[in-house]
Amino acid sequence: MMKKVLFLSLRADPLNPLDGGELGGQQVLVRQMGRNLQHLGYAVDIITVRQHSKLPERSSFGHLGQVIRLTGWEGRVWSDDEWHNSQELLTGQVLEWIRERRREYYAVHSHFWISGMVAQSVAESLQVPWIHSPYKMAEWTRRPGDGVSPVRLQWEHQLLGNAQAIVVSYLEESEMIHQVAPGVPLYVVPPGVDITNFFVRDSGPLLRGLGLYRPPVLYVGRLGAGRGIQEVLEVMGKTSLPEDLALLVVGGSSGEVLGGQPTDPGLAELSRPLGTHVRFLGPTPHHAIAIYMGSAAVSIAPNQGPTLGMAVIEAMASGCPVVGTAVPGVQDWIESGVNGILVGQTHIDQLWSDALQLWNNPSQARQMGVNGQEMIQRHHTVNHMAQRLQTVYEEVASSGHHETGAGY
Repeated sequence: MMKKVLFLSLRADPLNPLDGGELGGQQVLVRQMGRNLQHLGYAVDIITVRQHSKLPERSSFGHLGQVIRLTGWEGRVWSDDEWHNSQELLTGQVLEWIRERRREYYAVHSHFWISGMVAQSVAESLQVPWIHSPYKMAEWTRRPGDGVSPVRLQWEHQLLGNAQAIVVSYLEESEMIHQVAPGVPLYVVPPGVDITNFFVRDSGPLLRGLGLYRPPVLYVGRLGAGRGIQEVLEVMGKTSLPEDLALLVVGGSSGEVLGGQPTDPGLAELSRPLGTHVRFLGPTPHHAIAIYMGSAAVSIAPNQGPTLGMAVIEAMASGCPVVGTAVPGVQDWIESGVNGILVGQTHIDQLWSDALQLWNNPSQARQMGVNGQEMIQRHHTVNHMAQRLQTVYEEVASSGHHETGAGY
């Protein structure tokens, strides 16, 4: 009998082209997990919330998967309290869909605390194992300017103690979670990259399209406080820049970049004196980001707090060395001097100096890029990630822990 797995990813729709921004990394990770588990013979249902009326209620997702969107929530702007207050309604919708279609699951896997609130009730009702991925818990990943609601803090702790197993992306996360829930099995499943999309490319087409003469420096990520891009622009404004140097800024949420300019007044003021040395390209489809990464000379990751690290490993898979800060999700991947350069968390001036050095030394940058690419291809592809996740499911399901009702 085919094993069916239920993913609950209420906040991050893996197939929503309008998603990204704050949820970009999580969206990619859920999509890659779900898609590549199917290659191992699992059928995967991913239930999310329908965010826009233009999105279908159901989408095919690979040869053994589908994305189901709960209706009645379109156009809603959610606060943490609203997610909390809606959990019973959401749980009812999920169970109704499952029972109407007589779906039987091998395991339930929730992604982020919002999905976890619903997943624990769904798994208990179905009497199947429940695995939870917390993704950057608030109290440990708070960045400058971030606000965190009490309801989120409460639920994040509660879910850790209730799940049959916890899956995290990095070892440091497991050490912190063990302090809260020492009796719950913890598994580390590092992110993986789709190397059929992220690889070294001929930079010529990109350079011609943008009117550049040399491969650019690249930043991919959010534009808000704590991401480091503002600090990078401040350093650039105080530095003598080569005439043919360009920093491409890819990312941000909808509306954060209009007409090639950031709408945030602070970023606009910093970028204005830099002229064509910095270009804001705005939100970009994931498959298109691969073109920039495969064509860039060097990528920067100036994060001022923990991150899922997708932009770091995708750049490496694309043969692009990364200069980044020593924070979780960045420092886990960079072996300084081998596949990139690692600097102190607040040392953005050094980060920019090192990025310029690599930009000025293509042979050194190319060798670092090759080293990073080899590391990803040997150990951290989406296939590696799916195989590790399969091991988690098999171990948790065979333990029989869920059958006793323990953890509820």
